Amino acid sequence: MSLLHRLGALATALLALASCTAEDPIVQQLSIAPLASDTLYTGRSYQLEVRTTPEVDAPRLSWSVSDASLASIQYGGLLKPLASGEVTVYVTSLNSGGQRVRNSRRFLLLSSGVYLRDKSLTLNPLERYTLSTQYLPADYRPSEPVHWSSSAPDIVRVDQSGQVEALQEGEAVVRVRLGDPLSSTFSEDSVSITVSHHEAPSFTYREGILELTQRVPGLLPQVAKDIPFFTKIIVHGPINGSDLLFFVEQRDKIATLDLGDAQLSPGGRGITRRRRWNETKDPEPIRVTEGRLPDEFATGLQIKRLTLPLGIQNELNFNPGYSYELLRCPEGYSSLSLGTLSVQSLELPSSLRQFYCGQSLLPIDEKEGSEERELPSITKELSLPEGLEELRLLAKLSAPLSLPRGLRAVTLQGSYSDVSFAPTTQLRSLDHRFSLLSPAHKPSFGRASFGVLTLPEGLERLAPYALAASVWHSYTASGTIQPEQGCALQALRLPSTLRHIDRAALFALQLKGPLTLPEGLLSLGDQALYAAAITEITLPSTLQSIGQQALAQCKALELVRCLAKTPPSLGAAAFFRPTQSERIARLLVPRGTKQAYTQAGYGSYFFQIDELP
Repeated sequence: MSLLHRLGALATALLALASCTAEDPIVQQLSIAPLASDTLYTGRSYQLEVRTTPEVDAPRLSWSVSDASLASIQYGGLLKPLASGEVTVYVTSLNSGGQRVRNSRRFLLLSSGVYLRDKSLTLNPLERYTLSTQYLPADYRPSEPVHWSSSAPDIVRVDQSGQVEALQEGEAVVRVRLGDPLSSTFSEDSVSITVSHHEAPSFTYREGILELTQRVPGLLPQVAKDIPFFTKIIVHGPINGSDLLFFVEQRDKIATLDLGDAQLSPGGRGITRRRRWNETKDPEPIRVTEGRLPDEFATGLQIKRLTLPLGIQNELNFNPGYSYELLRCPEGYSSLSLGTLSVQSLELPSSLRQFYCGQSLLPIDEKEGSEERELPSITKELSLPEGLEELRLLAKLSAPLSLPRGLRAVTLQGSYSDVSFAPTTQLRSLDHRFSLLSPAHKPSFGRASFGVLTLPEGLERLAPYALAASVWHSYTASGTIQPEQGCALQALRLPSTLRHIDRAALFALQLKGPLTLPEGLLSLGDQALYAAAITEITLPSTLQSIGQQALAQCKALELVRCLAKTPPSLGAAAFFRPTQSERIARLLVPRGTKQAYTQAGYGSYFFQIDELP
């Protein structure tokens, strides 16, 4: 065949292929069909199927996995687990009209082989205990017997039937092995055994409720391992990592977990994270230490109604993708720090004096995709104890928040539906940390708006940027004011004890209506109400000074009442508007003071100055 004929044949084939491709349906959506279980085992293959919209008989797809060391996948969607771990399978359509149409499904991979039902044991000296094994998957049938061994035969002895005998106080690890370590069918599991003199735990179990009292931590799994389900577990006494890991592993069986009378103790089983690609050996297990419950434990306690144990001193981060019905902190805590969480109801103890929530999320770094960061979320009303002295809260609250009278320091950042103070409080100054939006103004943090915000009696100062941290930050960064970032109020009630409103404390206040500043106020700082949305304002008779640009650019402001018989000193551009035609309509002053106000420089800002009747 000549070169010309070959080129002609090739062109014909390409045209045919193009015609076929053009006729392929455009896939708009696709999903990986669920298997019988999302738990898969090594040594087996699993055929994944895809559903498309519109329905396509043989869609052209591209498959991949998140970690090729854990699993492989062939072109047709045949998945082969290689090692234990978690893997995500991705599928992408190749006929989507140039659009990226993709979906994924996550699977838990386990090694086929032998497993122990016990993960930790505490035995008395001379006590015997038979370890029970199970094979996974359930239909796995090994062709050879298992082999048992002890790391310390002088402390714990084990025979080949799995019966252990505690000989003397100490610790040992008992292992069960199946197959040759060099073969593909090899599997191994182990149990940590502590030998010490102790009293066996007492317990009752009726109608799904297990109530257990133990004097030695780590014994609960031995009692509860064969119980089929729990509507509630109540624990009295110390608990350690072994108890906590039992709750994590059995969380699908547990509806309510009450650890309010339990004390966190160090030790017990640890959580071993999977080795990263650049690590040469397996990481050391993460364990419970004195006063610290690692995040790896907390994120696993996905139980709808959870009461925390006593003794936790570190910040607790829960899985933000899991929503608790109830998270309760028992009596006995004086200080508590929570990080990421999503909860309907959060119950705090009356003993609490310091409460921190979401502080590890600060500062918000705009360079690190903070727009995708979720705030700690509380749906139902949060009741703060009367004795609370310090509150640092970065959260999203869907219900009104009432601040108790004992507060000495408060930081509010995030998203709130309504906030009110107790009628009297020990709070003397409100500073910029009382912020009603996130510092980075990201949409995921929402916008705070209030009905009536009542500030407490006893408050003497609104410190710089007190109610304007977010909008001030944006203004200084861009030079423009975005009103939607300002504090939005229907009414603002200020206490009679207020003496100073400092620099930009009410900057860009979105109060659409009148504002009355209380008698006793002495100073209105620079830019204190700059660009506020108020329509009228009453300045008290005690006012001595109005700072630079204090009421500048208040475009809706039409009426100012100044009750001071001696005109307050004016800073530069105190009532500034860009042109003479934009002056404020009217200033009302006490009888006999019009001339004094005119001479003090007020006349340039108002069309008309009148004396009060």
